[in-house]
Amino acid sequence: MLWSYLNSHPDILCLSSVYDRSDRINFGRFYGDLPDVYWDSQLVKERDKNPVGFLETYIFKTFSRRYKAVGFKYFYYNDRFLQNKNELIDYFAMNTDIKFLHIKRRNLLASLFSYKRAFSQDQWITADIDFKTKICVSECERYFKATIDQQKHFDNLFKRRSFQIVYEDIALRPQKILIDLQKFIKVSPVRLETEMVKNKNKKLSETITNFAELKSHFKNSIYSDYFNE
Repeated sequence: MLWSYLNSHPDILCLSSVYDRSDRINFGRFYGDLPDVYWDSQLVKERDKNPVGFLETYIFKTFSRRYKAVGFKYFYYNDRFLQNKNELIDYFAMNTDIKFLHIKRRNLLASLFSYKRAFSQDQWITADIDFKTKICVSECERYFKATIDQQKHFDNLFKRRSFQIVYEDIALRPQKILIDLQKFIKVSPVRLETEMVKNKNKKLSETITNFAELKSHFKNSIYSDYFNE
């Protein structure tokens, strides 16, 4: 959704998750210089071997159109295919002109459920609202802890140049957040538009088959708020 909003600005180019897959590079349809999904095993190998060189050659480069801000999606786990897992993050940390839009979800149980649903369907945009699943206690614990640790890690690395976005807030009241975001990345604020439509969802208690078990287990934990619907 945010990717779509950003690309509606005439001075912004936001690419897709270019480090996310081991078999292709997803530039996104706004890139233009190469196909949006680029199946080139040699370029994938070069990206994984030299992620900074790839970044400077294909993303932070001179485009025919004079953008004022260029970026891409980056997930916490996008270092998993890189030969040197610290190289890209070190590059981000050293280059202070790079700014971060740090998107978080307030309810990490909802985040975990959405991930499992999308992964099971191999569908990351639309969703089957009737999808149901069981999530074991240990998986919840691992996911909650790992996500919070990663959030803190990135907040600490980029605390002086990070714009915090809470998914639940931007989904409900986007325009004020989007104006502040545009000021943060120093482009002239305009009303941004998205073609994305939020998926309709049922309550987690209806879609997670062992919701009651999980709620009981975590009721006295720091994660208890995730189960308040």
